[in-house]
Amino acid sequence: MAQERFKTRGGFILACVGAAIGLGDSLRFPGLCAKYGGGTFLLIYIIALVLIGIPILNAEIAIGRKYRSGAPKCMASLNKKAEPLGWASCFNSLGVAVLYAGLLGWIIAMAVKIVPLCKSATSLTRAETSGYFFDSVLGSSFSPFVFVCILVAWALMYACLRGGAGSLARTAKFTVIIPIVLLLFLAVRGLTYSNSGQALYALFVPDFNALGDAELWINAVGQVFFSLSVLVGIMPAYGAYLPEKTNVFRDSLIIALSDFLVSVLSSVVLFTTLYGCGLQGEISRSGIVTAFMVYPAAITLVFGAGNVVLNSVVGVLFYLSLAMMALQSSVSMVEAVANPLSEKLSVKKSKIVGFICAVGAGICFIFALPSAVAALDIADHYLNYFNILILGVAECVIIGVYAKRINLAGEINRYTGRVKMPSKPLIFSLKYLSPVALSLLTMWGIYHLISVEGGLYGGYPLWAQTAFGWLLSLAVFASGFIICGIGKFRPRRLSRAGMRGRRLKQRRY
Repeated sequence: MAQERFKTRGGFILACVGAAIGLGDSLRFPGLCAKYGGGTFLLIYIIALVLIGIPILNAEIAIGRKYRSGAPKCMASLNKKAEPLGWASCFNSLGVAVLYAGLLGWIIAMAVKIVPLCKSATSLTRAETSGYFFDSVLGSSFSPFVFVCILVAWALMYACLRGGAGSLARTAKFTVIIPIVLLLFLAVRGLTYSNSGQALYALFVPDFNALGDAELWINAVGQVFFSLSVLVGIMPAYGAYLPEKTNVFRDSLIIALSDFLVSVLSSVVLFTTLYGCGLQGEISRSGIVTAFMVYPAAITLVFGAGNVVLNSVVGVLFYLSLAMMALQSSVSMVEAVANPLSEKLSVKKSKIVGFICAVGAGICFIFALPSAVAALDIADHYLNYFNILILGVAECVIIGVYAKRINLAGEINRYTGRVKMPSKPLIFSLKYLSPVALSLLTMWGIYHLISVEGGLYGGYPLWAQTAFGWLLSLAVFASGFIICGIGKFRPRRLSRAGMRGRRLKQRRY
């Protein structure tokens, strides 16, 4: 892994921003803003971002650069018994990547089908327009069209992954910049509605009465972890590609700020568009509902129900932007596991990537079936919620315990200017604040699962929750121990002269 590098600082930042900006930013974040008082949610999110998100982001990038490897070897270098934790994070990301690839296939399918929907919208009821994707595109049996779109999604992922760090940086130029431009265009259109001021008021003005809602705090803090793509093995892998003299602290701030601004921009698009189309009551915290039920209904009304051409253009542009976000997120998650596996197994990365994409495309066969909705919902809840939280608690504790010993703050602050990451707040956040926050999120999730939903997530049958939830989640953790049995990473050791040189260099900072 050490031989690969981002050639430019901009390439690294774009790749990391692309990894962070995903469907959670464009769909889930606006839904949470709508549910929890708009500006109130934003306020708590910013506080959690500063106190928890940015320290973890800095730590993961810094240890990736320090040990020149992905999460498994970084964890093993801190404590050899922690290597399974790194592998579990990587394989959990791989599982989420499969889900995102399926969603990417759906988005591609919707980008094609949004034009026929706009043409026939005047003859459809609101319910028929909202249910168009699941009733007509996905249908009640296997959909060859959707499966072809999923195969296209995996082919695009392979094309983005096969070239290493350089390919990731080049891809990010398109999958980050183009969606932002398209979102800006949609935001401008939204702001032209007569009630856009009402939409912006609902989004940005805090409702301080909501501060007493425990769920508001839990969801705002949780969104920070999910939005920044930390605790999933991505940032250590990208940190390993960094040039030696990169200013980690400054670039981490740029990444966090960019991610937040895109989330806000996506919220402006959603709020102004739905208010302008009279659909403000349909804002949902579910990304799937928003993408495939709410937005199709809104898009057919953006320029008036009879303006098929302009509505179709907006629809294609919107789903194109979603597709690029989903593509970059999926690529980042596969990258998190591909390079560590290549290093561990001494197999070319291109072969690892090819194998993952081929197997993933086969697994995604299920996304062309009507049962895919339940499977996706359950698997996402366990992999993208419970697993990340549990793995995050362990990772933060380990990094926090060893932060002082490896001089983590010094590693972050190498090549910085006057503004530096303070050591004591960093260690406090990693060792205490973040594990407590993650533990509370986990306990709340378990309580909600058992007490509120009667032990059945989303009302799904027990067998479905077991197959796509508990067993899949356990397989991720088991994989961490299985892969460790293949061989051992050797933590990178410096010569005595090298260690003396590093100590002298760190003392300056």
